[in-house]
Amino acid sequence: MERRLKEVKGEEESVMDVVLKKSESVVFRKIGDEYIVVPIASSVADVNSIFSLNETGAAIWERIDGKKNLKEIVAEIQEEFETEGQQLETDAISFIQDMMEAKLIKA
Repeated sequence: MERRLKEVKGEEESVMDVVLKKSESVVFRKIGDEYIVVPIASSVADVNSIFSLNETGAAIWERIDGKKNLKEIVAEIQEEFETEGQQLETDAISFIQDMMEAKLIKA
């Protein structure tokens, strides 16, 4: 069962087919073994929303360039890490939906 985004650019599209772009108001850093995404915010409440990414989330984040869709990003990760299977796609969809809800990426 493939999840679908609601009303992306005025119509429903598969989350795997949507071209993704990072918000310009976030900073991504690797600190030791940890990957973090920090929103650059004008209010103190927003600064409390620091996201720690696992290795898969960081691999996805680093490939979001405003040109590739999630299907292409997942294929690159599968090729690089020589993996296959539905779990990476499921994890990627969940990650993208979380990041979109937090307004850290957009379609």
